[in-house]
Amino acid sequence: MARIPGTLVVFDIWRDGRLLLARVGRRREVMALREGEAKERDLSWLDYSYPADLSPDGKTVLFDEEGVGGGVQYGNSKELTYAVYIRDTDGSPAIRLGEGVADAISPDQKSVIVQSPGSPEQLRLLPTGAGETKTLTNDSINHQWARWLPDGKHFVFSGNEPKHGVRLYVQDLSGGIPKAISPEGVDATTIAISPDGKSIVGIGPDEKGYFYPSDGGEPRVVNGMESGDIPIIWSGDGRSIYFYRTGEVPAKIYQLDVATGRKTVRKQIVPVDFTGVSTIGPIQMAPDGKTYVYGFHRTLGDLYLVEGLN
Repeated sequence: MARIPGTLVVFDIWRDGRLLLARVGRRREVMALREGEAKERDLSWLDYSYPADLSPDGKTVLFDEEGVGGGVQYGNSKELTYAVYIRDTDGSPAIRLGEGVADAISPDQKSVIVQSPGSPEQLRLLPTGAGETKTLTNDSINHQWARWLPDGKHFVFSGNEPKHGVRLYVQDLSGGIPKAISPEGVDATTIAISPDGKSIVGIGPDEKGYFYPSDGGEPRVVNGMESGDIPIIWSGDGRSIYFYRTGEVPAKIYQLDVATGRKTVRKQIVPVDFTGVSTIGPIQMAPDGKTYVYGFHRTLGDLYLVEGLN
């Protein structure tokens, strides 16, 4: 009946041929507040920016562009994949590192872990400066998310072997066989690592928060965490965990005392212009809680009455 640029949503069609429809635009945007600054800064780059990680000093954000505007054609299949970038939180221009899904920036900020397209998805190491790409994994596990351990020599990742549920694994950067440290069925995108690297907070199969020892010991329930809580990062002193909850707009950043299970609201965040904002997340923070970066979806539409169609 009609061809119009953009994403169309048809609400009604009259018998005389008139249409009531909307042309909808969907974007992913990124905002940041740096230590010592009073106003958030827009760090969005193209049309679908996803903030994957923040350096410990809060100065560098790792993100990927997941929309058509930022995607690239990869390999012989010419399928659309994501483009990986780093950007200074002071608003300096973004630097493109390569292709893949952005996961984690190393403690020394010299390299980042990314997922490569394929089946199963594997992990690679991209340099942030001069250097060569390095293959981290080459096995039957479908790798879904990753975080560095503080020593910079090991990393934690989530993934699933064929016909099995998602687990958390620890692997040496130099290679070797990954070691499973959780049961099957954990949340694939929730990994928060303690400053000493000995404990990983994740979401278990029962949707409760757990401490998973990085050496593979018995997990312990995180007192005070509830279903829907998403861990962001441990505080620098290891005494508390920052987290937020899915579906909250404005989003609240909570601080959970590890010893007592007591939680308090640390911050409340929302874009100054929140028109069309439906979800906020992910949220990334520096360990001192003074710098944060967050992403959000924005959906805007124009409503039209179309006449004269035959």
